[in-house]
Amino acid sequence: MQFAPECVPCLLNRVLYEVELVAPEKAEEAMAESLHVLSSDFPKGMNSAKLATIVHERAYAISGSKDPYADLKRRSDQAAEMVFPKAKRLVEGAEDRLEMAVRVAIAGNVLDFGIEVGFDNPEELVKGFDKLVGEGLRVNDLERARGLMRKGGKVLYLLDNCGESVLDRLLVQEIKRLGPKVIGVVKGEPILTDVTMEDAERAHLDMVFDELLSTESFAVGIDVRKVGPRLRKELEEADLILSKGMANFESLSDEPYRPVLFLLRGKCEPVSRLIGVRRGDNVAKLWP
Repeated sequence: MQFAPECVPCLLNRVLYEVELVAPEKAEEAMAESLHVLSSDFPKGMNSAKLATIVHERAYAISGSKDPYADLKRRSDQAAEMVFPKAKRLVEGAEDRLEMAVRVAIAGNVLDFGIEVGFDNPEELVKGFDKLVGEGLRVNDLERARGLMRKGGKVLYLLDNCGESVLDRLLVQEIKRLGPKVIGVVKGEPILTDVTMEDAERAHLDMVFDELLSTESFAVGIDVRKVGPRLRKELEEADLILSKGMANFESLSDEPYRPVLFLLRGKCEPVSRLIGVRRGDNVAKLWP
């Protein structure tokens, strides 16, 4: 997805938020550097995730923190574990277990901080969970996607935020009931609230995925030019790539890998506009 004018204030607000979490005295320096990057690296057609990666890499260096969201990530996992028993009952009692598991997994996508439509704190998930799941899916391509989750096949599952990943366990289990091998993909280095290998083990994801792979890089979303040969091979050979969250959509929608099932909540106008939904809609979009 191309970097849009609306991305500028969103990205700057996120940088200010993350620096103030760990080094508020460095906020002015971080904002000045972010503005410099945006003014010099904002060519027409630049991918939004790639530009955001450059900005966040500079902000992390200025803050002196390798993982400014560390506490929020742990709290997000704890909040998700609190609603997990209810989520499990919803999935097990649903007429369409796969769709309910998708709705539960997308509900966890609200565990995003420092943006206009995100939560102020992880604990809000507990009181807002029922409403989120009850909203359903504005775009529902699950019937077509279900045909790609077949016995003997392979699903590559690109994880997104901590907390959300706890609820992903239910969806992974439902996909595996259909027969394919499911490989999870985590970030190679801490970036925003995304799941790293350490976070995945804390959330017991190693117990539900057949295998966990790393992107081996620092990147918003997934930068396919930075991943190792094994992950690149899996991207090319997977029967279905299941991509969680907006950042993975922003980075992967410009790449040739197909088919991709994007599971996300439209939290900004540029992403929602490209998919063809309203901001705040829940989406299970098979691409193309």
